[in-house]
Amino acid sequence: MRTRFSRGVSAALVVSSLALSAAACGGDDTKDDAKKDGADKPAASASAAPAAAAPAKPLTDAQMKAAALELKDLPSGWKTTKAEADPTVYKTDKAECEPIAAVMNDKVAGATKGASADFALGKNDSELSQEVVTFSGTGAADFTKKLAAAVDACADFTVDAGGEKMKAGAKKLTAPAGAEEAVAFVFSLEVAPGMKIEPNVVVARQGAGLFRLVHLADAAGKKDFETLTKTATDKFVKAAQG
Repeated sequence: MRTRFSRGVSAALVVSSLALSAAACGGDDTKDDAKKDGADKPAASASAAPAAAAPAKPLTDAQMKAAALELKDLPSGWKTTKAEADPTVYKTDKAECEPIAAVMNDKVAGATKGASADFALGKNDSELSQEVVTFSGTGAADFTKKLAAAVDACADFTVDAGGEKMKAGAKKLTAPAGAEEAVAFVFSLEVAPGMKIEPNVVVARQGAGLFRLVHLADAAGKKDFETLTKTATDKFVKAAQG
């Protein structure tokens, strides 16, 4: 079974081509990479949300379109792909971890969808998915604040995807600078005994808008994460402020 990431991280709950390739080559590489990644202690992530954020004006369709990544924004070797929406609603066994499930779902409750973009590098060696959304009132700031708290509290939890339960966890990463707020973390999911997928996830907010971005890559490909998220953040902020 092979499934790419859909917008919103929902396809993280199925075995990816990267995981299957690792298993076909002996099954231990993925586990070794996970151990190596886990040995690196991540720096503190997102800036904390203000206690009482002032309401901001929702982004327009034009702003959200301008905020999304395009192929021309990425280094050579990337190609545009198309991800299918996943209607599954994901839940967690801990109330404090629900904001992470909200990021995984195809639809973010209370948000208006804008532009989205999906890309792959080479023969799907790395995959990148982004979606831009907007909220009314303080919805974007509230969402980001709750997500930051969830990442801090949810090193280990269980995900329920339509009755199928899997071990999961979140580990903070350094968030990209430039937006008013940003949260970055590794989302770990055990798709089979001893086999994990560990995409990097970023949610960044500017005013009433935010984007969520997922980068799924092997250990070598993860080195591009910082550059990709910086590019995405700069374009998003410029469009949101325009």
